[in-house]
Amino acid sequence: MKKVHNNTAGALLQELSISKTRLIALIALLSALSNALMPLSIPITLLGVTTRVHMIQIPILTAALGIGPIAGALVGLIGATSMVYSVTPPNPFIIFYNGLLGFSAGLFYLLLRRRPHHMLVSQLVAVIGAYLVQTPFIWFLNTTVVGIPVIVAQIILATLFLEDIASTLVVHPILYRINLIERAKNILATQNQPAVATAEENK
Repeated sequence: MKKVHNNTAGALLQELSISKTRLIALIALLSALSNALMPLSIPITLLGVTTRVHMIQIPILTAALGIGPIAGALVGLIGATSMVYSVTPPNPFIIFYNGLLGFSAGLFYLLLRRRPHHMLVSQLVAVIGAYLVQTPFIWFLNTTVVGIPVIVAQIILATLFLEDIASTLVVHPILYRINLIERAKNILATQNQPAVATAEENK
């Protein structure tokens, strides 16, 4: 348990090791992309009802798996705002659901990525774990507070599972090629080099 705690704390510190400016920029960029992707969807039929598969999870999971749980949570919270009013009646809990998805997926992946599994397997397990964390909240809040019929809530959960898996499969090749944390560090280091050189010259 202590080892898991240390690994998680170390990974969280790695996420926070990016300069605040770069971290905020990445979160803002991915949040904006998530909101921009909201109108794009693919119609499918589940349980005899036509629904739509959205792609806003792609930037959320990119942040969660590529940076960490804090970035995943923030992109989930901010990036899902446009979806609140895309349903009738408006559902403000959508923001919470996606924030929970981003945080949980990022946290689970921190615990799994150091194990001897294929990167994709760890990502899929992390996202499925996050889905299982979401499920009771989505079911209870949608059926009890929002008043969504049970059959519709079932379709939402089935659609969400498809969206999460499909988004992970899209995110995997991106993160396989690009380490967002290292890329941000390298950019920062490159920008600091001229300042260091100038300081040396003035000595």
